[in-house]
Amino acid sequence: MTRRAGGKLFARIAAAGVVLIAGWALATAVVAENRHKLAPPTRSAPDSGERAFEHGFTPADLHALLLAGRPDGLLPNGSRVALSLNEELQGQIFNLFRRFDPLYGVFAAMEPDTGRVVALVGYRRGGESDPWLPLKAIYPAASLIKVITASAAIERGNVSPQDEISYRGGIYGISRGGLHARDRRGTQSMTLEEAIARSANAVFGKVAVNDVGGPVLEEYLAKFGFGERIPFDLPVESSRAQVPREEYELARTGAGFGEVYVSPLHMAMIMSAIASGGAMPRPVLIDRIEDRDGAPLYESSPVKWRDTVLPETANAVVRMMVKTVEMGTSHRTFGSPERTPLLHDMDIAGKTGSLSGWTPAVHFEWFAGVAPVGSPRLALAALVVNDNRWKIKGSYVGKEAFNSYFGYPSSMPPVYAKAGATRKVSAKSRSANKKKGSLAKSKTGKGKKSAKARKRAPGKVAGKAPGKPVAANAPTARAGG
Repeated sequence: MTRRAGGKLFARIAAAGVVLIAGWALATAVVAENRHKLAPPTRSAPDSGERAFEHGFTPADLHALLLAGRPDGLLPNGSRVALSLNEELQGQIFNLFRRFDPLYGVFAAMEPDTGRVVALVGYRRGGESDPWLPLKAIYPAASLIKVITASAAIERGNVSPQDEISYRGGIYGISRGGLHARDRRGTQSMTLEEAIARSANAVFGKVAVNDVGGPVLEEYLAKFGFGERIPFDLPVESSRAQVPREEYELARTGAGFGEVYVSPLHMAMIMSAIASGGAMPRPVLIDRIEDRDGAPLYESSPVKWRDTVLPETANAVVRMMVKTVEMGTSHRTFGSPERTPLLHDMDIAGKTGSLSGWTPAVHFEWFAGVAPVGSPRLALAALVVNDNRWKIKGSYVGKEAFNSYFGYPSSMPPVYAKAGATRKVSAKSRSANKKKGSLAKSKTGKGKKSAKARKRAPGKVAGKAPGKPVAANAPTARAGG
């Protein structure tokens, strides 16, 4: 082959490579964009397990009622359909999202004992209602998976909530060397109960590897319904999880960094199971249908969908989750009983989860909870998908939902510092600050703060790592409460 011919061949190969790379990039961008648009679930038919749609009522009619936020309506044949929705709760949560206008706001709530869905809210920035959003399973579960990791550890790993677990370094990072850290210099420890309250990744990474293991974690995800078709009156995407066997990746998955995706409706069902001794109800949205004369044509009835964990395991986990509100990642939002009347009268169990993902990156802020502990009446899952304009988190939505449902006054959200934000300082300001620093140093003789000043100085925001570029729908390395 001549040098000229070889050059032409190389040029053709290079051109073909460019085309392939461009095609791959375009396909990736299209997939990312389509996922970001949050299209309706892919399943075309509901799976309610009942016969509600045999009386002139269709899933399209049901979707229209949800879109309008109405709990009942008349059918063309004169029959009346009543949904299980609590109209006041439904409206207040939608108005809360509209007030703070996040990129997306998603909420699902149900009665743990009956499975009746009392709220199903999907919000898009600008005030658009989208009832499909609570039924989609494209949201990373983040630290919510710690509830399942803890359940598996307690039931199969012989770990108790008060067991001390050692860890190395900070609580939000996971290192390969720390997975088998023992009690010695440089290690710290906390109980499993404190670890779930503070959403300690370092502790849950160790628990996932040393006390649970990949096959058992996979088994318990299946027990809680991951990978299963959820019976409901509208199509629901199945939640899904990939459980790796390699130690470090297993640790990350068990703590909330892995490929685990869940729908808000399913998460409310998981909270219902934990609160009800392990029994997960089948969710119900169509409550009853009556003919034009008021005679009943259809009435729903409570049905258990599946057993998850033993009652003693569920009770232990839900009691651990009370600490999330009392002293953990939701304490700042819920506050103390002295300033939150709701907490005067009941214990609330909860779990938070925070993660960044998608392209461009957005922030997922979860809260899943149940109240009252011991006699559960409401289980919920709240998700706020924020961009850089965020003002609220899932914990605030959950608190306001409990306030509304149980008849307590509403509250204002705490002010959250934006993760990774840097303050722009002008040259003039920098010069002034530099002079102040020099003056302070000359007065004290040292460049250190006084004990009083150190006490006033705010600490670093836990778990807030700088943002990183991410692939479409892939979580970044920021997880926790």
